[in-house]
Amino acid sequence: MSPAKKILSVVIPTYNMEAYLRRCLDSVTRDNIPSSLELIVVNDGSTDGSLAIMQEYAAKRPDIVNIIDKPNGHYGSCVNAALKIATGKYFRILDADDWFDTDGLIKLLNEIENISTDIIVSPYKKIRKTKTIEYKPKQVLYNHAYDLSQESIWANQDFELFVMHSMTFRTSVLRDVKLHLSEGICYTDNEFLIYPTQMAGSIIFLKSLLYNYDMTREGQSMDPAVQAKNSGHLAIIIRRFTEKIDKLGAFSRRFCLRVLISYYYRRLFACVDDKELKEMDRLVKISAPYLFKDVDAALLHAPSLWRRFGLHFVFYEKLKRVFNIDR
Repeated sequence: MSPAKKILSVVIPTYNMEAYLRRCLDSVTRDNIPSSLELIVVNDGSTDGSLAIMQEYAAKRPDIVNIIDKPNGHYGSCVNAALKIATGKYFRILDADDWFDTDGLIKLLNEIENISTDIIVSPYKKIRKTKTIEYKPKQVLYNHAYDLSQESIWANQDFELFVMHSMTFRTSVLRDVKLHLSEGICYTDNEFLIYPTQMAGSIIFLKSLLYNYDMTREGQSMDPAVQAKNSGHLAIIIRRFTEKIDKLGAFSRRFCLRVLISYYYRRLFACVDDKELKEMDRLVKISAPYLFKDVDAALLHAPSLWRRFGLHFVFYEKLKRVFNIDR
């Protein structure tokens, strides 16, 4: 019997994740998950037992699990390696310390059969130690193909909806744009969001929850201490965005705005290098003054307060509590 045609390729970048990898792989290898799924689990030079766990699941579901074992090159290198061999109609990322809602995954696989848009957006949960928040589309028709230029679909959307955890791209779009994420640094999931939208023309919103984003693990890239340590990595990403922003379409610029909001938030939080933040501030103001103003407004003018008075994240945290903001 010929192998099943793959309709969704999922890359799982993995570096020393033996404590979490089983939870992740259990969610995507259940017996009733169809063989139309393609899992590309990338061992990024792990020094723990991650590779052995991958091999265990490859033996359990050889019809869907593929392993790439390579030297460490960071997150972007894992996505790049997986995209080279992906055969699915659509492509997306699942972090090894997160997991899919299995029923949501099965439903997505069934729905993809009748979807042809460039982008698919699915609801996801952000799981913190104190609360869990579900991000889902607002005031849109589910399972309806929209043109990306249709302004009405963006009016009420939360910027936090458009992140790696919610986004699935048609594989041909990623290849048409010659997607290649930066290697050797963190936060390249932002590149995965922005660069493909240059070639995308259509989007569909689905109703079923797919992704569970676990923010409780210490040492992850969003951990404040790790953000402070790797602040230069995000600065590199933003610098590359500012160099290319004139070539981006309107929809790509929406994603740039989301990333810039995230950037200022992180930098105001870590506040470890004012010189670096001032340089990024200058680059954004010069290259994208319209986004510069939007970022300031979206962050309740915290960047302006930083520029004028040197107020950092402690002040912004108070604003967050007053206005019930969760970013």
